[in-house]
Amino acid sequence: MAADHAHAHALGHAPADKKPISQGVLAMVLFLGSEAMLFASLFTAYFMVRYNVAQNHWPPLNSSGEPFELPKVGTGVNTAFLVFSSFTVWWAEHRLKHGDRKGLERGLLVTMLLGLTFLVIQINEYVHLGFTPQDQAFGSTFYTLTGFHGLHVFVGLVLLLICYLRVKRARDFTPTFSTPLVAASLYWHFVDVVWVALYILVYLV
Repeated sequence: MAADHAHAHALGHAPADKKPISQGVLAMVLFLGSEAMLFASLFTAYFMVRYNVAQNHWPPLNSSGEPFELPKVGTGVNTAFLVFSSFTVWWAEHRLKHGDRKGLERGLLVTMLLGLTFLVIQINEYVHLGFTPQDQAFGSTFYTLTGFHGLHVFVGLVLLLICYLRVKRARDFTPTFSTPLVAASLYWHFVDVVWVALYILVYLV
């Protein structure tokens, strides 16, 4: 075996036990690259509004002369739910690598519940914010950023649900075949990272 590995390295090839990246995972990585640029453009638009329109007062004043208020603490708790869901989806992948199908199911289920909780809290926040997308540039940029991210969370939940159903019914995920799960997990981690950046830049800074 050692001779085979040495021969492979001598020929410039990777060892046989080192799996190449699947086309599905590579496609997801490329897609997330385009999504990252899209979110970057949205953040750029937000800061243009913030520094060119609002000038020195941020958040700007609403029609009543009061500054727009964002629920920093409540959204911080909601952020914690989403961040924790990254660990649960990682744990689900980890259990699959060890052949623990029940652990995989539990990890996916907890991740979906955390993601759904995030969306419910986000919608509840919209209901009680006290301003709409039509309220100045602040309202439109805030709802565009958070709403677009919420849409991505929903898509991520759909991807995770598909994986969960495949595990429950088809049972076609194995330690050697997990491309759909890995792709969905990458998407979910991306959604989480974007939200952390959004929470810091929009709610805290």
